[in-house]
Amino acid sequence: MDATARYQAEGGDVADASLPYNADASRVEYIIERTRPMIARLRNPALEALFAELGELPPLPEQLSGLNQMIDEQANESTASVAPLFRGCMPYLKQLMELLNNPLFGSSRHLFSINEAVRVVGLRTLRDLGIMAHIINTFPQPEGWSSFSFEQLLSRNLVCAHLSERIAHSVGSDRIALSAALAAGLLHDFGMRVLVRLDQQRYFRVMEKAAALKQPVYAVEKLDYKLTHGELGASMLRRWGVSPRIVRAVLYHHVPKAAGDNTFTTLTAAHVADAMLPPLFNAMECPLGGRLSLSYLDAIGEMDRVSVWERLANDHGKQLQAHW
Repeated sequence: MDATARYQAEGGDVADASLPYNADASRVEYIIERTRPMIARLRNPALEALFAELGELPPLPEQLSGLNQMIDEQANESTASVAPLFRGCMPYLKQLMELLNNPLFGSSRHLFSINEAVRVVGLRTLRDLGIMAHIINTFPQPEGWSSFSFEQLLSRNLVCAHLSERIAHSVGSDRIALSAALAAGLLHDFGMRVLVRLDQQRYFRVMEKAAALKQPVYAVEKLDYKLTHGELGASMLRRWGVSPRIVRAVLYHHVPKAAGDNTFTTLTAAHVADAMLPPLFNAMECPLGGRLSLSYLDAIGEMDRVSVWERLANDHGKQLQAHW
């Protein structure tokens, strides 16, 4: 991994904890042990089989490589000009600007240019919204699919992103951690889009079974596919070179206790935001949101903040339900 500013800030925390040069052996061993289950999940043979079925994974647009280079070079976000990166790419730029100006994303004002967007949301968040725009264009709702709306799923993802960021802010997270929390909230569920696009009838049967068994959809995904939409999404993000802390949050967002955390991480923000927001229901009246793991919150010593997060979630939930 390149020793750039971006990776020093984002990539050094595969287990959401950076290692200083003088870390003692017990700390190194602890990080390695916590990383092994994540690597094992991402090497799941079922994922490889699914990627073979999916075919070649569409690469991220080259504009995002340009944004990453600017992050590496620690470009001044108040003066950075990113417009040249998007020259000749009007459909992609249009999709990105629609996300930036979606009222559910929480921008304080309408943004008229991509350069203005950098000054308001920053390079990292612009890049992460660019990933979402790529996902929307690559995995649109297929014709004939009516079990849940991709547009409503996106609406929930946008609100979840903003809530996840506010949850991270409530514990004093730094700017890079806030950006990661927003990205994790935004991207945590896109694996569902991919599973629907691969075989909508199969995913319909998974949801039917989940409703009949009164089990979470992700649990029945694991039975049928031998993986979950979180694992699929995390694996795709990893192949695209997305920050490990975001990959990890997407991977474990339904099963946070499996991550082995003992403190607040990006995963915490994404898990709590997803679990506390009103769920999107599919045609079988089966909720597609997460379930709050109180045992996880107790294990990381964050139970005292639950009431604060519930108030934040209530505000965002009202916004989401008014939109639906």
